[in-house]
Amino acid sequence: MKGICEIQNWPGSSELVVTLPGDWGPHLASNRQDQVTLRAGNRKAAAHVVYTDEAEVQMTQALRSELCLPLGKISVKAVNGELRFGPFVGLYALPAKTPGKPFGELTALFQDMMPLAEQAGVSVFVFVPGEINWGDGIVSCYVYKPREKHWVRTKRPLPDLVMPKIMGQPPQWRDLIRRDLLQIAKQVPYGNFSNATGHKWEVHLTLEQNEATRRFLPETILVRTPRDVDDLLERHRIVYLKPSYGTQGKRIYRLSLPGQGQGVRIQYMQNGRTLHRRLQRPGSTWQRFLQQRFCAGRAYLAQQGIDLLADRGVRPVDFRWLMQKDGANVWHVTARIARVGGSGSITTNLHTGGRAVLADDLLQSNGFADAAVRSKLLDSLDEAAHSICRVLEAKAGRIGELGIDFGVTAEGRIYLIEVNPRPGRQMLKQTSPGVRALSLLRNLEYAKYTTGF
Repeated sequence: MKGICEIQNWPGSSELVVTLPGDWGPHLASNRQDQVTLRAGNRKAAAHVVYTDEAEVQMTQALRSELCLPLGKISVKAVNGELRFGPFVGLYALPAKTPGKPFGELTALFQDMMPLAEQAGVSVFVFVPGEINWGDGIVSCYVYKPREKHWVRTKRPLPDLVMPKIMGQPPQWRDLIRRDLLQIAKQVPYGNFSNATGHKWEVHLTLEQNEATRRFLPETILVRTPRDVDDLLERHRIVYLKPSYGTQGKRIYRLSLPGQGQGVRIQYMQNGRTLHRRLQRPGSTWQRFLQQRFCAGRAYLAQQGIDLLADRGVRPVDFRWLMQKDGANVWHVTARIARVGGSGSITTNLHTGGRAVLADDLLQSNGFADAAVRSKLLDSLDEAAHSICRVLEAKAGRIGELGIDFGVTAEGRIYLIEVNPRPGRQMLKQTSPGVRALSLLRNLEYAKYTTGF
C-alpha cells in the first residue's frame, strides 16, 4: 500500500488517536484491533485507530506532536504492518541577515519548492548548521507558508534525505558543518540527495578512463610544477587555471600568449572586475608567479583553452545542460541553456556579468541557422551529457542531478568544461520559469523514489 494522503486535525482529545480509511486496515498489523503503529521519519508512536469511510487521515494534536508531523498532504506507505509517513527532506543551508531573505539568494528557490513539495506529498524543510538535536532526533527548522507569505520556525523528525545547499565550509560555520555532516552520514537513512562525484581532478580522471567520455575532454593536467603550466601554454597558447575544489568561477585565471615578444597576458576576476597583468616569459618573475599562485597550497588544474563559439562573434559562450533523475530513476535533459560571457569577463558565470539564453536560440543566431544541423548538434550534446552522467554514477553511486558545462567550437566540436554536482536555478529563472518548476519537481520525485515513497 502506497500513496498520498492529507493529514487533518482531530480536535477535542489529548490522546494519541488517528482515523484511517477502512481499506488500509488489512495492510496494518497490531496486537490489538484498535491500535496501530505510526512512523514519521525517525519518530514512532502507537495510536488508537478508528477506521472510517473517509479518504482523509485525522490525528489529534497530541499524536502529531509526538510524530512532529505537519498538517497537509504527505506520502504514506505500509511497511511490515506499520504506517509510515514521509519522505522528510531537509534543505541544509546557511542563514543570512538580508531582510526578507533568511537564506540569501536561495530563499526564492526554497519558497518556490515548498508548495510543489506538498502537492507531491513530500515534507520539505530548511535547517541550518547546529539546529538538529541529534540525541533526541528532532530538527528545529523553517518552513514557508505560501498563503501567509512568511517563514515559520517549527520542529520536524530527522530528515530521511538531505539536500546540501552550502558551498564549501565558511570558517565561522566549519565546526558545526563538520559535526552535522558526520551525524548525517550516521543517522540520516538515505544520506545526501547525491553522492559526491569528487573534486575536479577526480572527475577528470574518471571520465578520461572511459572511451564514451574521453573524447569530450580538453587536455587537462594537475599542476605540480611551473613547467607543467609553461608546457601546456606553449602547446595551446591559451590556458585556464582553476582550483580543483573551486566553485562559481572563483580564483580562475586565463593565461594567453598574444604574440612574439609580448609576454604572457594574465586575466583574473576580483570583486566582480576583470584584472589584467603582463609578465615576460621566460623570466624569474614569471616563474615565481606560477610557483606562488598554482604550486603552493591549493591544488590547481590547468586546462587547454578552447576556441569557443562567440555570440555575435564577440562574447564567448558556453552551455549548461541540467541533467536530472525522475521518479523512475531515469536520467533526463531538463534544460539546455547557453551562457554568454559579460563584457571583459573570463567566465560566463551569471554572477560575473554573464547572461542566460536558450541554447537553441543562441545556436540559431550564431552559425547554426540550419534546423537539421542545429538539431544534430543538440542531440550530440544530449548524448554526451547522458554518457557523462552514466560514467560518473557508475563510480560514485546514487546521483540525483548534475549541471554539465560544455564548450562548443564554431565547427560544432564539443568539449566538456566541467561538471557541477549542485547546479543552481538562476539561469532557468531568466530563461524558462516553467522548466525551473519542472527541475524542482524532478528533485522531489527522485527523493520519493530514493526513499521508497
